[in-house]
This record gives sequence, C-alpha cells and structure tokens, in this order.
Amino acid sequence: MKPDPAEQFEALRRRYAAQINERVEAIVAAWCQLEQSQWDKTAGMETRQLAHKLAGSAAMFGFADLGAVAREIDIGLKAWLEHDQPLDTTARHALAQQMMLLQRMVKEGKVTTVLPESASEPAQAPALTPTDQPAVPVPPPEIPSQQPTIYPCVSASREPNGRPHTIILVEDDKDFATNLSEQLRLFDYDVHLANDLEGLPTLVRALNPTAIIMDVVFPSGDLAGTEAIAAIQRERTAPVPVIYISQRDDFTARLAAVRSGGHAYFAKPVDAGRLIDALDRLTGAEENMPLRVLIVDDDPDFGRRCVQSLESAGMYARAVADPRETLDQLQAFQPDLIILDMYMPICSGKELASVIRQQDRYVGIPIVFLSAETNRSQQQSALSLGADDFLSKPITPEDLVAAISARAGRARSIQRFLLRDGLTGLLNHQAVEEELTREFARAERLQQPLAIAIIDIDHFKRVNDSYGHVVGDQVLRSFARLLHQRLRKSDLIGRHGGEEFLVALPNTSVIEARTLIDSIRNSFAALRHYGTAGVFSVTFSAGIAGYPQHRSQIEAMQAADAAVYQAKRAGRNRVVVDTTSSEAPSAITIAATVPSTASQQFNWRALLISANGIQRRLLRQALTEHNIIYDVINTVEHALKYESPIPPNLILVDMTQIEGVRTPHLMSLRDYFPAARVVTIAPAAAEPRAAATIAFGADDYLLLPLAAGALPALLDRLSASERSHS
Repeated sequence: MKPDPAEQFEALRRRYAAQINERVEAIVAAWCQLEQSQWDKTAGMETRQLAHKLAGSAAMFGFADLGAVAREIDIGLKAWLEHDQPLDTTARHALAQQMMLLQRMVKEGKVTTVLPESASEPAQAPALTPTDQPAVPVPPPEIPSQQPTIYPCVSASREPNGRPHTIILVEDDKDFATNLSEQLRLFDYDVHLANDLEGLPTLVRALNPTAIIMDVVFPSGDLAGTEAIAAIQRERTAPVPVIYISQRDDFTARLAAVRSGGHAYFAKPVDAGRLIDALDRLTGAEENMPLRVLIVDDDPDFGRRCVQSLESAGMYARAVADPRETLDQLQAFQPDLIILDMYMPICSGKELASVIRQQDRYVGIPIVFLSAETNRSQQQSALSLGADDFLSKPITPEDLVAAISARAGRARSIQRFLLRDGLTGLLNHQAVEEELTREFARAERLQQPLAIAIIDIDHFKRVNDSYGHVVGDQVLRSFARLLHQRLRKSDLIGRHGGEEFLVALPNTSVIEARTLIDSIRNSFAALRHYGTAGVFSVTFSAGIAGYPQHRSQIEAMQAADAAVYQAKRAGRNRVVVDTTSSEAPSAITIAATVPSTASQQFNWRALLISANGIQRRLLRQALTEHNIIYDVINTVEHALKYESPIPPNLILVDMTQIEGVRTPHLMSLRDYFPAARVVTIAPAAAEPRAAATIAFGADDYLLLPLAAGALPALLDRLSASERSHS
C-alpha cells in the first residue's frame, strides 16, 4: 500500500527534530572555533555552511523560527566572507546575540512549528525540548528501481496493474464483430462480444469495462444503441467511456451519441487503426511516465524532505548528498530535472553545474538551484553557468512541487520533441542510435546477449501510391503501436527512417528474437487497413543480428541490414537471422509457411493449474499466440481428477501449489500424467525457489511476466529433451 503522505512527513519531521540539538551544537562549536582563530576565513566558511544548511531546511520541516535565526547568522557571515574588511564590533555582537538566541531556543524548548496549511500535513507539531529522545530513524522513501535509459512508451492497452484493458463490443453483425474483435486483440485488448442488447447492463456491471464500443442501429430501433448506453450511464456513479460505430453518419445519430455520453463516433467501414487511436486516448494509453527529479544537497534530511514532497505529488525523486555521485546517478536515474544546492563542502553548486554541462548528453536537462542565497549577483552568476532557474530557501512543499513540475514537464515535452518521431512517437533515428550504443556497451560489460532487428515495411511505396500518404501514415502508426504492445519496456524501438524500424532486445539471443519478431510479423499481416480503394493488409521483412556474434555495433547493424535485404530477395514477409551468427550456422529464414521453432513442430497440449488470475491471463494469451491447445484448472486436487480423450503432455503449475508442504503434489502430478512435462510457474523475483522445484521432479520453470521469446525457448528445450529420450 502506498505510504500516507501525512504520516511520511511526520516521520521525517520527527527525525529532523531529533537532530536539531546536534545541528545547533555543531554551529555553536564552529562559532567558538571561529572566535578562537581570530576570525580565520576557513573557520568562517565552515560556520556559515552549517548555518546555511539549517536556514534552508528548518522551515521546510516546520521549524520556521529556528530557520529565521539561522538565516540571520548565514547572512551576517556571508557579508563578512565576501569582503576583505574585518567585522566591526557591532556586527560581531549581533552575530553573537543570534548564536545565543539559537542556543536558548533549543534549551528552553521554544522551537515551534509553523507549517503550510495543507490537508496532507499536520497543522502543528510539538515544541522541541532538551529532554526529547531521538526518534527511531526512518529510512528515506523508497526510490524506484533503475529504469531503462529512455522513457519507454506505456503499453497502450494495459491497465496500471498490467492486465489488458477490458472492452465490450456490442455489434449485431456477427462477421463484422468477429473481424473487429480480432483486430483489437492484436493490440492486446481483452474484448468481450455481445451481439444484442439483452443482458448488456448485467455484463457491464460484471466486467466494469474500460470502454464500450457500441453500434447505433439494432432491430429494436434505429437509435437503440444510444438509448441502451444512456440507461446504463444513469445507473453508474462514474460513466464508462463509449465509442459508437454505425452505418448511420447523419446529424441525428451523432447528436444522440453525444447526448448519451459518447466520446467518439466512427462511420462504417471502421478503420481499426483510427479506432485504436481513440481507444488509446480513452484508456489512458497516452499516460506519461512520472517526472524524475534528482536532488543534490549535502543535507540528507533536506534531500529526503524534497523526495517526500515530490513523490507525494506523483513524481520519482532521488536525493544525493555527495556531489561526487552525481554523474553516476545521472546515468542510472535519467532525471528530467536536477536540483542543486549552491553551497556544498566538496564542490559548489556552480562548479557541479559546470561539470554536468561539460557532457553533451546532459546539456538539455534543466538545472534549478535551490538555496538560501539572496545575493542577486550570485544568483545571476549561477545562471550564467548553465542553470535554468533559481529558487530560494526556505520553500514550502507546495511551491517546490509547483515550480519543479512545471519546469520538468516543459523540459520533457521539449526533450520528447527532440528525441521522438512526430508521426509514430518512437525514438527518432539519432536517438535510437545513441541508445543502441549504450545498450551495446551494457551488453559487453555484463556479457549478456543483445539482439538487433531491422524491420522494413514491404512495398510501402505502393501503399502510398495506391491509398495516399494519409493512409500510409496510419499504417506506420499502427505498426508502431503494435511494437509498443508486444515488446518490453526495456526494449528499444525507433523509426530508423521512412518505413524502416530498429528494435534492440537486451538480454535476448538472436534465436529468441527471431521467434518474437516473427510473432509480430504474423500479427501485423493480420491487421486490416482501410483506404479509398478498399481494405488491404501489409507485411514486413526483418533481419536480425546481435552481440556476442558481432563485437561492434557497426558490424551488428551491417549484418542485420544484410539480412533484411536477404529477406526481401527471398520474397518478403519473412524474418532472416544473420548467417554469420554463431547461433545460426546457416541462414535461418522464417516465412508464413515455414515452421519457426522445434516447439511448433511438436504437438503440445497444455493443462494450466493456477488460481491466480493474472497468471492465467498472461499464460492463456501466450498459449493462444503459439496455437497451443490448453485447459485451465484452479488446483492440483482438481487436476488429479482431470479426464480428457487426449491427455495433456505439458503441465504448467503455479509454484505455490507444489512447494513446501505441498511438494508431494508434484509427485502426484507426475504419477497421474506420466507422459507430461511438468513446468513450474513463478514470478521473476522467485526464480531461486522455482529452480529448486526441479530437484523435486519438475522438468523446467517459467517466469512471469514472460520475457521476449521465453515460452518458445522453454518449449524448444522440452522438445529437444523429448527427442533425446525417444
């Protein structure tokens, strides 16, 4: 469960409060050292640094009065340090008075809390007394795990929990409905068909769909579809998005659709690509990844408070206390914006900004200084070194979130414009080449395979000439969306130029890539596109090469490019694996009529044993894609009563049903299905436990969510083992 922001803030505030005594004592000790040194500038800088940190962070944690006193000390020492003249007696006396006030406030428990008025934060916190015991330290808010080095497009048809979006299609033309549902399923939508209006309200209540696609005309009336939707919407607290499709294209029908709550309207024949565009918008396909902010401040508590404020607003944030870690964090975290403190002991914020700007890849990332510095000339100096803005401490969480979200959002929009292809939304030529360079280097460093596929749309010029460039553009957008659906977030996808696309699959062999790309080829060929001259389909040819078969990116790209041309010469609509690949001793070509793997030559019949809805959904989809007949049963107990004229030869069983005290279930399955191979199903995080089941009788294991080509690779292993035992 997501942490409550108010509770999280209170934990951080108490942690900070427990450290105030220590912070003030450090300032006082530095002040004493300053006086004993006869006002040595080095001692003065140390004292000012400590006061500066307290001034900047105290107010953000609610201790506004304490921050105000520390700020007076900071300003007084700054005025002395920036001039060569020694402080006069009056100025020294004023600083000494502020030091005494700082000590007295802590000693007498007069540190009060003044917080912004916010429903998400406590209105008042208790005063700090010398007898307060330090609170148990609270770890910083959890930071999201390292992401890929680009911002991948979110799967257009998946809900936040990873499940496909549920769509109800209501259409009385059964042939048309079947064809359209097949098109939608190619984009991973979970489509439920209804051929009439009877029982539709019950179906909507049961499925709670993400959207409804509704015909307008039914036997019961020329506007029966809009009337049925209007009745359904009246029963709901939140209306369900509706897209209408109809033979009618008149004003009356369109007005009725609007009045019933329709969001879009398509006259038949319906172009599946345009319909999916509308579904994408309605189902949140254009959802942006959370903004990412890197904070560099040598005050860890202040950094944690910033992280908490930004993450409560839906951003990802990471705090770094040591400036020397900044470049590593930039590489790992890939922020949209960087927040820097002006004054840090190892290097100043201005120096760090200059170091960041030395690297071309970080020139476009906004840098915002967040500091108690009030001198306008110092602020201008910082901005002249490549910073984009200057925010003054203390700053309320609301002001911080507002300022950072606006700047980071604009930066991401500009970055997207620079890096993304305007038509497809994929990485453009330059961006995908740069990301591929980093992926190739990572593959070499980690000694992991990397597959590169170059994909070229077949006879695309003919599409443009026959149907027009508008239709051609829609074909390219449909293909780009299909790639988004079928590839992992960590995979690179780019438009390499014209009708050519580049895909890079980390930690994937060329054989696994071949199976995956061929599956996408089949799906793309099944798509139907609509033009003025009628309905048509399009195919593509692909070439695959990779690391470690090729030790340089240039060689791998040239090999993949040569494989594409080989696919074209062989008749198009096929996938060719680089002939110099050590995994493919001779040219491996996959076309629509050629079986692609040993697993497809072996007749598998599966029995899936799982009560986990997500497991079942993922595996049912994967088994269907590979044309494997299967049945589904909830438990091992029920499986041991399963009877079929053709017994299964592949058992896929949830790990939780065969481990620990349930290990005997595994042996029971082997006895009941003596000719079947038993495979353990487990989440990726539980791989060690899944592997352990092999020692108790499982033949193999499969991890969810499925990696690219994981199921075919498993079946190939089982097929090879089956042949070796025959």
